[in-house]
Amino acid sequence: MDAVGIANDRGRISVNDKMETSVANVYAIGDCLGKVMLAHVASAQGEIAAENALGEEALYDGATNPSCVYTDPEFAGVGLTEEKAKELGIDFQVGKFPLMANGKSLIMNGGVGMIKFIIGKEYKEVLGVHILGPRATDLIGECALAIGMEATVEDIFATIHAHPTVTEAVREAALAAEKRAIHIPNK
Repeated sequence: MDAVGIANDRGRISVNDKMETSVANVYAIGDCLGKVMLAHVASAQGEIAAENALGEEALYDGATNPSCVYTDPEFAGVGLTEEKAKELGIDFQVGKFPLMANGKSLIMNGGVGMIKFIIGKEYKEVLGVHILGPRATDLIGECALAIGMEATVEDIFATIHAHPTVTEAVREAALAAEKRAIHIPNK
């Protein structure tokens, strides 16, 4: 990299939001950036790099990148954590829904896990969602879309979720953030 002038930080290639390196017409994506090392992130970055290489004006925004751990139970998260929201000085509230209260989760893995929503206090926008349980890596897509669209928990409430499914628990966790959950006590 140094021989051709590509800027890097201890081997991690530096790029801008077009996925361009410091050398004209040279793009980089994925693990060589040393940031989020997930296949779906590299794929999204690759699309941005290809569009820009072909003369389009595309920008990469990692705000909706879901992090997924393919274990049993699965774990997935997107957006802010409580710690990051505090660090940024964002006033937020949390909604949690235990998967023990979701029929489909009980059938799939005995109800192990939970879903947690982090929402802005003033506008009720979805800031982050974290899921531990069956199908977490599938369910996180709805939550990434919500963050990307700057959706509110009211948007999640208004969306009918099929029954019996694990995705109902996504809606329940959003409802819990406003103390409106249906299948657990609201405290």
